Amino acid sequence: MGRRATPGSARPKPRGRKYVLPIGVTTAVVATLGVAALTGRTHGTPAARVPQKSPTADCSGTRVIGHRGSPRRAPENTIASFQAAAAHGADYVETDVQVTKDGEPVIMHDATVDRTTDGTGRIDQLTAQQVSRLTVKGGGRVPTLRQALSAVKALPVRFLLEIKGPQTPAAVDQVLRLVSEAGMTDRTVVQSFDESIVLHAAASPYKIKLALLRDKLDADPVATARKFSLAAYAVNFNSLKGHPDAVRRLHAAGVQTFVWTVDGDSKWRTATSWGVDGVITNTADRFFAWRKQHCA
Repeated sequence: MGRRATPGSARPKPRGRKYVLPIGVTTAVVATLGVAALTGRTHGTPAARVPQKSPTADCSGTRVIGHRGSPRRAPENTIASFQAAAAHGADYVETDVQVTKDGEPVIMHDATVDRTTDGTGRIDQLTAQQVSRLTVKGGGRVPTLRQALSAVKALPVRFLLEIKGPQTPAAVDQVLRLVSEAGMTDRTVVQSFDESIVLHAAASPYKIKLALLRDKLDADPVATARKFSLAAYAVNFNSLKGHPDAVRRLHAAGVQTFVWTVDGDSKWRTATSWGVDGVITNTADRFFAWRKQHCA
């Protein structure tokens, strides 16, 4: 990740006379060096700042989840954004799936194409061909789910795939089938805010890990996790404040905890202190660097 230093040639050992310092000078030098060793600095040189470790020093295992890829480096939810997230330390790429009028799952957060492309209209009122002609603001095309799966499969990351609701059972099955056909079952977690989508996916023959997105923490998140056969419980960062014991209880039940959407040092420190398994962030590159510096 960093630059590799260019080795220089070895410096020859100096030859010549040996000098012996007077006893008084020797004592002063030793005393000065002793103080430098204890304080971490010599006269006129400020001490180096020691990075503050997270309250949970073992947070190096907390997964970096790039929200819509790496939107600071490339347009959100594009192949380029996924590649940028992977190149800058993400463990997961998070993205969103909408379904076109003719049943093709495509990568898009909003229900309409207006905000992120040069087009206009609802995804579910446009055909896959119409969507494919759109240009994403900032460059690129709107990927189909097939294209996204193929691209992510070639990257050293996992896929966190949110199905936007509402969707028909047939549309949900199509998403799950594409994940399976791409050979990405073991590297994908499918999630949704829509309970009916998660319940349908749990009952399907496709054994893909599931997560339920929650804006507010359930009174009994473990019971919720069991009801929906969850591998992960994905909850709003703010709603978990004051309830870090929920993470421990979910872990005891064999369920991971993801928090969203978390940006900035202080929030990362708080989230990792709770022991969450994954942090969904708009700045995957920065969280990766922060984790490397602050976690054991």
